[in-house]
Amino acid sequence: MKHVNIHCDVAQANEIIDILEQCQISAFQILDNVKVKNRIGDPRMNNPIWPGYNVLIMTQIRNQAKYDQLIQKIKDYNNRVTHSDQLIMLEAWEIDTLIFE
Repeated sequence: MKHVNIHCDVAQANEIIDILEQCQISAFQILDNVKVKNRIGDPRMNNPIWPGYNVLIMTQIRNQAKYDQLIQKIKDYNNRVTHSDQLIMLEAWEIDTLIFE
């Protein structure tokens, strides 16, 4: 099972949610108003100097095919964007234990 963090500008959040739904990933958590200074693109600190902010979308994926599909769709999305501020950052790692059932 994977834990996946997806970081994006708030303007891209709905597109990411659409991608998750296309991959039939229906359970996720969203942290709003995340201040960020990325390696690429402008900082988003939600202030007059660096306006805007990110969202962090987290999900846990058991199904490898859904995970692979998500990774490919995020890569495809990043290949289509026209500005570095639109790039999506995704990080994932294995989950050893998940207690929710």
